[in-house]
Amino acid sequence: MSSLQPNYTSRKAELKDVMYFLESINTQIDSTLDIHKFNDQYKKKVKDKTSILLLLEVDKKSVGFIIAQGYQTLSDPFPLLEIQELFIASKYRKLKAADFLFSEFVEKAKNNGYYKLKVNCNINSTLNQNFYISKGFKIQKKQYHKSIY
Repeated sequence: MSSLQPNYTSRKAELKDVMYFLESINTQIDSTLDIHKFNDQYKKKVKDKTSILLLLEVDKKSVGFIIAQGYQTLSDPFPLLEIQELFIASKYRKLKAADFLFSEFVEKAKNNGYYKLKVNCNINSTLNQNFYISKGFKIQKKQYHKSIY
């Protein structure tokens, strides 16, 4: 691969893309998700009108994706889109792939009537935090989590 930025394209994810998403997420979380449960959840997301699933490609080969879920709260009249997953194959991380995909995602979000974006990052994920801060995100509140099992 040359040092030039690849010719990126993005498209809406389809049902046939399920294995790419599953393998990428398994790699990302260092785990093995149940294929049947994942497939069911993925199908719901692809068909859900409030979800945005964008695939990043180079020469029709998948190299990344973004998954987001839209919603609106009672206390905020503006529709919100929450980024749930953003994945870029390691080979493309220093080649502005995330920048391209995020730009495409923002345009799609605007075209779908969303006014705000939200994302949660792990406390120890400096790389992710720096990326989102560079895109204009600001820390708004602390969140607390507790397992009940």
